[in-house]
Amino acid sequence: MQVTAGAGKNTSNIIKELIDGDLSSVRKKRMAEGKRYYLGEHDILNKDFRKSYITSTDGGYDGEETEKTELFVNPNRSNERIANQFHRILIDQKAAYIAGREPTVSVKGAEKDGSAKAYETALTDFADEKFNDVILSAVKGAGNKGFETIHVYYGADGNLNYCIVPAEEVIPIYDTEYQEELKELIRYYSITVLKDGRQCLRKRVEWWTKEDVTYYEETEENIYIRDISRSINPSPHFWQVTSLNGLEQRRTPHSWGRVPFIILKNNDEMTTDLQKIKGLIDAYDLISSQGTNDLLDLVALYWVIQGYGGETANSIARKLQLNRAVNVIGSDGGKISAEQVDIPVTGRLEWLKMLRRDIFNFGMGIDVDSDRFGNAPSGVSLKFQYTLLDLKANAVAAKLKRAVKELLWYVTEDINRKNGTSYDSGLIEVGLNKTMITNDMETVQILTQSKGLISDKTIIARHPFVDDVNEELKELEAQEKKEQEKWEENMTARGGEAVER
Repeated sequence: MQVTAGAGKNTSNIIKELIDGDLSSVRKKRMAEGKRYYLGEHDILNKDFRKSYITSTDGGYDGEETEKTELFVNPNRSNERIANQFHRILIDQKAAYIAGREPTVSVKGAEKDGSAKAYETALTDFADEKFNDVILSAVKGAGNKGFETIHVYYGADGNLNYCIVPAEEVIPIYDTEYQEELKELIRYYSITVLKDGRQCLRKRVEWWTKEDVTYYEETEENIYIRDISRSINPSPHFWQVTSLNGLEQRRTPHSWGRVPFIILKNNDEMTTDLQKIKGLIDAYDLISSQGTNDLLDLVALYWVIQGYGGETANSIARKLQLNRAVNVIGSDGGKISAEQVDIPVTGRLEWLKMLRRDIFNFGMGIDVDSDRFGNAPSGVSLKFQYTLLDLKANAVAAKLKRAVKELLWYVTEDINRKNGTSYDSGLIEVGLNKTMITNDMETVQILTQSKGLISDKTIIARHPFVDDVNEELKELEAQEKKEQEKWEENMTARGGEAVER
């Protein structure tokens, strides 16, 4: 309501309230949490094992007992804190599984239509290593934050470009009815400015609509005003520059007709992958850290000394250390005995094992340290190990295909504008090539037997030795062309007539 009607507020107040509300939102807190744990900055690192609280009971003046809690600090206590990075393993595992290999980009009818083939070639040329790297980063970001954002723009060289804009800098605004169409988007970030010889932070804001973008900057009084450094503000999405002999003749404003940001959701609820397993990871960190500190502080033997009022425990312990013996004098029967400390290691290890199993089960990943993983090399058994990971990946797979097709829509518009073509992005097909451990011999045998039943492109995409399907198809096409030319040369040399095969 504030965005559409203003609710009687000026633009500065609207921006300030939107940003303040976004920064304090549960979603942004979850984002920060997911990023922290991915970087290994777990909550366990804030715990001090040298500190503990001791509760004592005192008798009050009226005879009633009262409990008192005091902080006790033991500087000699070990304070090792271990962050077990299960979250990072699960995120990287999912990202590599679904986007480790470049997606297959094709155009319907390219096998028979030369124009469609040229369109497909242009798209596959665009889908290079950077393309796959951005897709991989987007999947990781979505897993850590609930969603990630890809921004499409024109660079200074006039070429179409794209990059990841961190989701924590973004406020997406959807249609109010279905929450599907991205109507507007606010991006905000902080920059460092110099004021009176000292550095301070100021926010920059970009308010994107389907037609233009308005730039704002924060003043010293925390008021948002339009960025006066930009001569045209609001600005179009991009300018089409007409030049003659290297000199600019005309600049024509253009807009995409849609907000040039692509939102990749991790799932329908836009929850992070950490939320389901954070408690389990924290428990694992606590138990493993506590166990490590107990082992580091473990004394093999401790001495019980009785009946030696004349000597201190330290002096007696020193004699025991040097002489391995001590004189027992006196009729009161002085006594020294050694006791051994036992730490319940077995029970702790079993508890950690259970937590680890639950982390991978609820995190829907593959524990490669499991005894079961390497015991069954057959294809069916290996696929069974990937069941949970596959289910989790499928939740984002459809959304990833949609995001890739949306990115290629911008590419298509760019090609049509520059080349005068009329390619239809609705003909684009995107295939994800999942990465998993397989029995290569079994896979190749199945693919060989499938020749003629499924397309050659599908066979190549599933082949264990192929990483880039689009490049492999180009190599095969060049190889067939070379073989055709060689065959024609041989026929000509023999005096025969070369015919098309």
